[in-house]
Amino acid sequence: MRAHAVDSSPALRSARGAAPLAALGLFAAAASALGLVGGCASQEKLRNQELTELLGWLPGRYESGVQGDSSARRSLEPPPERIALIIAKVYTPRLGRHVLFAQETAADDPRRVMSERMWSFRVDDRRGILETVYAFKDPLRWRDGQEHLEVFTGVVAEDVLTVAGCELAWKKAGEEFTATQDPLLCRDAGGNAVRSAELTPDTLVLGEYRFRKTR
Repeated sequence: MRAHAVDSSPALRSARGAAPLAALGLFAAAASALGLVGGCASQEKLRNQELTELLGWLPGRYESGVQGDSSARRSLEPPPERIALIIAKVYTPRLGRHVLFAQETAADDPRRVMSERMWSFRVDDRRGILETVYAFKDPLRWRDGQEHLEVFTGVVAEDVLTVAGCELAWKKAGEEFTATQDPLLCRDAGGNAVRSAELTPDTLVLGEYRFRKTR
């Protein structure tokens, strides 16, 4: 029987080993890509779960006091009377999938309306949970809307005002949510804009005002 010559040159051995190494490299790259995709999907799922929890905590009726001493207050002193805050879920598709209506009144006189806002929430890939705050161009038209929630179905972008870049970014730590504006993005929010917030199941802090949920 004729013996077959075996080529044991370094080049051939290198070529033979290259195929499994290349396959291993492709597998590692694919595994890394899948891990990255899986990690992003997991992060998005967590953010959506936190958004669901946030939207479950916020609605209700609140009453406030002023947080902090006089040195920490704005130059425009807040009114001495207590403030009542009502937050209600609404269906306003033109402002987003997750929208709330918020109205502030004097606690001892609900006819004295101080502000009306729409809060729209979404999950952003980079910044997490973002809240866009809208003010009404014609507040009287939507006053006491919590008593007729169906009216908000017709709200369109032309009915409201907002400042781009001044969204509140919400994050959860333990049993508390906190929110802040990005000062690099928000440079023209106005003097009355809320720049920070805190939320637990029974309290809500908006700027200097601490609200306690009454029901």
